Amino acid sequence: MTDLRYALIAFGVLLVVAVVIYNVVQERRARAKAEKAFGTRPPDALFDAPGGRREPTLGAIPDADDAPRSAPALDETMPPLSSEELEAAVAPAAEISSRIDTVAVILSDDPIMSEQLDPLLDSLESHAKPTHVEGIVDEQWHPIDTSPRRSWRELRVGLQLADRKGPLAEEEIERFNHAIADFAAGVNAVSQREAPAAAAARARDLDRFCAEADVEVAVNVIGQYGATFSIARVKALALENGLSETASGELVRYAANGAPAFVIRRFDDAHAKHAATYYAGLTFALDLPNVADASRVLAEMVRVAEAFASTLGGQLVDDNRKPLTEPGLAIVRRSLEGIVQNMESHGIPAGSALARRLFS
Repeated sequence: MTDLRYALIAFGVLLVVAVVIYNVVQERRARAKAEKAFGTRPPDALFDAPGGRREPTLGAIPDADDAPRSAPALDETMPPLSSEELEAAVAPAAEISSRIDTVAVILSDDPIMSEQLDPLLDSLESHAKPTHVEGIVDEQWHPIDTSPRRSWRELRVGLQLADRKGPLAEEEIERFNHAIADFAAGVNAVSQREAPAAAAARARDLDRFCAEADVEVAVNVIGQYGATFSIARVKALALENGLSETASGELVRYAANGAPAFVIRRFDDAHAKHAATYYAGLTFALDLPNVADASRVLAEMVRVAEAFASTLGGQLVDDNRKPLTEPGLAIVRRSLEGIVQNMESHGIPAGSALARRLFS
């Protein structure tokens, strides 16, 4: 055997060793990043309310004294993540939350360019529930549409679990997970996703929470002895009391943040026929889950309703046209306060961005 042949063999051995070492280093880098991203999951306040309900997970929820869980393997399903677990702050425009979304995370050693996201964004458009995509820039999660950069090594994708139309189905969660996994594989990245069964169980719990909190609080004003109210007079009174008329003709009092506080609409018998120039009655209503500081808004709404009743010669009544007295209003206030406190305890305050997303 010649010296040249020995040299070629030695070179080949060194090349193989170098490749193995490179792969080990890359694997350790990816695992270190995953372990940093997917650490011990804190309890989710949404389902750790005093009632004892807990968010479904793939395993037992550890107590504070338990040892941390080991990091899950790459490209597998897992319990939902929070921004704290990803050790990144949330920019003001960020929307994804593990309280109301099933969240998938994509990690890549090489930056994922914005144009590479097109296949993923196309697949997300097929979902009936809202989706959001965010990337980490300067240790903060930013929506990709307003991100200060156009490439990311860490992305998260959220699919909303429920809304007023009902909970997300497990089959749709599976489809979402497949799209995430396929996209990650296509850009040489790794991903982790919530197990479909666990996410579907959370969606059902969230839907039950929605049903409990989805309340409209209303008082009505009707004319005494069958009197009716002129539409022109009602609109003039509404403007005097700080309401605005929308393009659809609805009368709305807006809060300081621009969100609707309460509305005034027609309150009529279901089978009555009325001319287009007058109302037989008025309903003053606030959409509780979407109203911040609901107790104050209710007090203001009742004040305005009483002003209308006094000016128009009407009286406050409930939905059954029975006079609404102070004891009756006190019951309404207590019910409202109970729902507001329940939403607070679940980490979805009434009128918050999460509540507006959930009750849409």
